[in-house]
Amino acid sequence: MLNVASIQPEIYPNKKKCYLEIEGLISNLLEEHNDCEIACLPERWVPYSKDIALNFQKERGQDYEFVKKLATDYSINIISGGIWEKRPTTKKPFITSYFFDKYGEEIGRQDKIHLYSYERKKFESSLVLNIFKLKSFNFAILICFDMAFFETPRLASEKEAEILFSPTQIRDMGLNNWDIYLKARALENRIPVVASNTYGEFFKRKFSGKSKIISFVPEHYSPSLLRVIEAPYSSNGYIYDKIDIKFANKLRKQRLDEKLEKTDIKVNIISL
Repeated sequence: MLNVASIQPEIYPNKKKCYLEIEGLISNLLEEHNDCEIACLPERWVPYSKDIALNFQKERGQDYEFVKKLATDYSINIISGGIWEKRPTTKKPFITSYFFDKYGEEIGRQDKIHLYSYERKKFESSLVLNIFKLKSFNFAILICFDMAFFETPRLASEKEAEILFSPTQIRDMGLNNWDIYLKARALENRIPVVASNTYGEFFKRKFSGKSKIISFVPEHYSPSLLRVIEAPYSSNGYIYDKIDIKFANKLRKQRLDEKLEKTDIKVNIISL
């Protein structure tokens, strides 16, 4: 079993207040579930400036240090959500998500692969998918738009990821599509998904939460049945669940054994 949590904070105009919001939610989570092993933050959990350059941090900057200290102070493994950071070796910044162990050690980071809309002009995209290890389990971090394409979750599943964490920031009008994407990726690959969204409103954009932990009802093989834990709509908070990774692994092995390679399928074009 793996005990996981998705953190759904409210974004405030003041960064210090955002830090207090995150810390308060982590503290409350661990008071209620002191066996939680890993928590995932959303893609964006600090305020925006209209001057986009002011949103960029130096590599391993202030937000990095805050989450690192949080992991140490509360002895919990944490996925940092999305941090916008400039690196001395690249022209454009990256949207990146760090994984810290419960001692505050940086285990690694995942840069966003699929950039959304305006992000393509402002950020570098990655062509590297990392697989992380926690206890005896492997996981991948797929940031927001990376879950909208079947290739990245499938690749992670084929490369022995056993659970997907997805720091996300989804506007209210996109929640229905997001719900479909997450459930489809879980079913396609028979893999649990932990997705964290944010809550708040700024620049006339509304973000309403509904973070999710998606796993499988034990002992239901055919059809597989999803177990979905969902955070509140239009509120901050967190959700927690115990995920049976070994059962999901059995489902995934069966599913991947059944799939056909695209190269094995002949396509005919039939016209009038």
